[in-house]
Amino acid sequence: MIVGFAGNLEKPGIAEIRSKLMAQAERLGCECVAFDSVEAVRLTRLAPELLVVIGGDGSLLRFASVAAGRNLPILGVNLGRIGFLSEIAADEFEQSLERIQKGDYHLERRMMLRCRVNDGECWHCLNDILVFKQSFSGTIQVGLSCDGQEVGTVFCDGIIASTPTGSTAYNLSAGGPVVTQNLDAIVVTPVCSHTLHVRPVVSSACSIWSFQVNETGFVAGDGIRLSEVRPDDRIEVTRSDRIVQFIRFSEQNVFELIQRKLS
Repeated sequence: MIVGFAGNLEKPGIAEIRSKLMAQAERLGCECVAFDSVEAVRLTRLAPELLVVIGGDGSLLRFASVAAGRNLPILGVNLGRIGFLSEIAADEFEQSLERIQKGDYHLERRMMLRCRVNDGECWHCLNDILVFKQSFSGTIQVGLSCDGQEVGTVFCDGIIASTPTGSTAYNLSAGGPVVTQNLDAIVVTPVCSHTLHVRPVVSSACSIWSFQVNETGFVAGDGIRLSEVRPDDRIEVTRSDRIVQFIRFSEQNVFELIQRKLS
């Protein structure tokens, strides 16, 4: 079994923990590959059967798209503060890998969003897409449409389009609804809206959302700035054809997770 190991190596201690987990995997007969970047996972000629991502939710989000693009299941080892997406702690790794070798696990599949500006590059994000103002002060005006139908115009700090996975992240902080993982949907939530008639919207996962701004702003995906946007630009968000697969040993209860992680 070929197992890949990744994480944010800029954080203290990650490299040492990765080496320790790789040694444990080798004792169990696995061939181990260390990936120092997302690009290294994308370009490898090897065919890992599993990608172990060490760190918090940010690290998992960073590697989610490339893992999905290679149809590579992820096992999250939590070293962060919240760890919504991770499955185990570092001291549970050896036992967990033994369970994987025996087939004692299941795959949880989660939808992603695809975003592009005009007809440009496509980005694939697990949590959310953010359209936001450039300046610190004031608001930005965002026009929204869904499947070609005008939804409205919002004066706000920005707009979040999220998956069910991302519904418990920035969307939740902005007053958007929690969407359970068994419902594929796109949630669109204004951030600090000054337009009271446009509230959070839950739409079909197959919907095509379009956003247009009245001044220069930017688009971010899963916390990473992707592109500047201008008034003539059309920002399109819809369901991605990529699916993220997480290794799970038990069923997750999103409401229990919220109470346990965010209380």
